[in-house]
Amino acid sequence: MNELSHNLDVDGLSAKFLSGNMSLEEQKEFKNWLNTSEENKKAFLKNKKVWEQTQLQLVSEKIAEDKINVLRKLHSHQTRILSRSRRQLLIYKLAAVVAIPLTFAISWYFLNTGSVQQPQLAQTICEVTAPKGHVAKCILPDGTEVWVNTGSSLTYDAGSFNGNLREVELTGEAYFEVAKNVEKPFTVKTEMANILVTGTSFNVKAYSGSDVFETILAEGGIDMEVNNTSSKQKISLVPGERAVYSEESNKIAIDKVEPEFFTSWRNGELLFKDATLNDLIVELERIYDIDFHLTDKKLGEFRFRGMFSYNNNLIEALEKVKRTAQIDYRIENKEVWLTKKE
Repeated sequence: MNELSHNLDVDGLSAKFLSGNMSLEEQKEFKNWLNTSEENKKAFLKNKKVWEQTQLQLVSEKIAEDKINVLRKLHSHQTRILSRSRRQLLIYKLAAVVAIPLTFAISWYFLNTGSVQQPQLAQTICEVTAPKGHVAKCILPDGTEVWVNTGSSLTYDAGSFNGNLREVELTGEAYFEVAKNVEKPFTVKTEMANILVTGTSFNVKAYSGSDVFETILAEGGIDMEVNNTSSKQKISLVPGERAVYSEESNKIAIDKVEPEFFTSWRNGELLFKDATLNDLIVELERIYDIDFHLTDKKLGEFRFRGMFSYNNNLIEALEKVKRTAQIDYRIENKEVWLTKKE
């Protein structure tokens, strides 16, 4: 970078410097080049002015608009393919097969423009699944981002999703960052309860076979409605609140929590502030698809705090329990036995 020349990519180097993507060594060389002549400085200042003007124009609304446009172009090809089989029940499974970093499964996008007649797809079901030990992330047709936890699945009818109602069905656990649209409410349907929202961030846990439904609000506001025909309970939550519905008692309990401790799983981490060993066992069984047994039920009451990563293998997790709680373990086939360390 000693002299300005036609062979030097001044625009590219200026953008790299202004965006903060230069290494310390590259920054040093670039600054030395700037100081070699007034012509070099003028070229850089010209690029800097254009950069700053461009940055001012990139408002969040524009970015969101561009994001949707990209999705439309990405999936127009899939629309043409699906139109050939419009009379069939189509089920697409988008599964994440990498633990962390997350895989991004971009859902099929179906256009609804006035100029082009689109095929009538009675039922075109998309399903996003996260196998054991993995977390999946998907982007829905409206730009909503969803993280699907291990052993969970999210389904929706792509043919009707962009109608008057954005609706998905969940089995398991998922975290939602819903694209705001007051004219088209967003609904998460589960076996025990539904969540209604227009634009916000929240977590929902509704595993099949469990008699407990849980939702935690991180930002915005949500309404929760229980699917019990005998008592249609409905509540509203504010950020930092957790609602837990017990099917056995048919009651909803609301308390204040720190959402990050309940939503860290989307980054492949389990955070525990004051959890019991029983709480940890439930999560480890989901991640590693293995059964735990306590030789003494009192061991399950042991309380601790800490972090467990989806990236760690089962032995690493058990060793951490062993060091923290002074508990020994043995593994037989797909079963783990925990005993008090002598």
